[in-house]
Amino acid sequence: MTKLKSSLSFLLIILIFLSFGIVTIKGLFTLGNLTIMIYEHPLVVSNASLHAALNVAKMHRSMKDVVLANSPNEIEDALKVVDETEQGVFRQLDIIQDDILGEEGQAIEKQTRQLFINWKPIREEVVQLLKSGDKQTAILITKGEGAEHVANLENKMMELTIYARTKATGFIEFAEARQSRLEKVTVILTVAGVFFSLIIAFVASSRLQRAKKKILDKNNKLQKALDEIKTLQGIIPICSYCKKIRDDKGAWEIIEAYICNHSQAQFSHGVCPECYNKQMEEWDLE
Repeated sequence: MTKLKSSLSFLLIILIFLSFGIVTIKGLFTLGNLTIMIYEHPLVVSNASLHAALNVAKMHRSMKDVVLANSPNEIEDALKVVDETEQGVFRQLDIIQDDILGEEGQAIEKQTRQLFINWKPIREEVVQLLKSGDKQTAILITKGEGAEHVANLENKMMELTIYARTKATGFIEFAEARQSRLEKVTVILTVAGVFFSLIIAFVASSRLQRAKKKILDKNNKLQKALDEIKTLQGIIPICSYCKKIRDDKGAWEIIEAYICNHSQAQFSHGVCPECYNKQMEEWDLE
């Protein structure tokens, strides 16, 4: 029964620390996933939105260069920059489309993409006006409708950035909450493990002390019994004539007294047949 209780106690400690390990690993795994999600989704979307906004601003500046160009070559160089930058914006929007989370975020991305697509006809109109020689109207459209469209586009991209950062903040808050919960559970399991370990150690120590006391008691009783037992051993000096025995002090004792003093034996006197017959013969002679 005692062995069973000890086994169950140690099994309980193992289960507590095993639970502690599982909870800790699971918590770390969750925090790791949240970190990856923050990096791969909100932060990626936020960075892509900022890069797209910078490219839009670069395109708008290049369109200004187009309307202010003094030669066809300058116009072509500026339009080339616009086209290359446009491809970069679409790449950033594709990244946002792949990584943005939530229906609201997807809706904002679609609105931003459509707004960016709608800007191209305005730019094409400016180019056509320049080619037809109506530079003044091209400048007015670029400064007016074009600039207003770019402002709306930049606002929409800023909305994407804010949405992504809000998502990142939400993930961070969730991660902090999970971390706080993990710390509490870890503390609870650690305290429980230490508490049960102390209890088991106290019980085991108490049982050990009781067992030790029992052994000492048994040893004392055994020693007492051995002390009480008197044995005869070794060479005993005995007189060849009177059969007295010499003790350790040199005194001679009759054999009955010596044996009584050195053992637990007691004497009960009787007469053997030989001595009986001999004694009877002596009595008859008398």
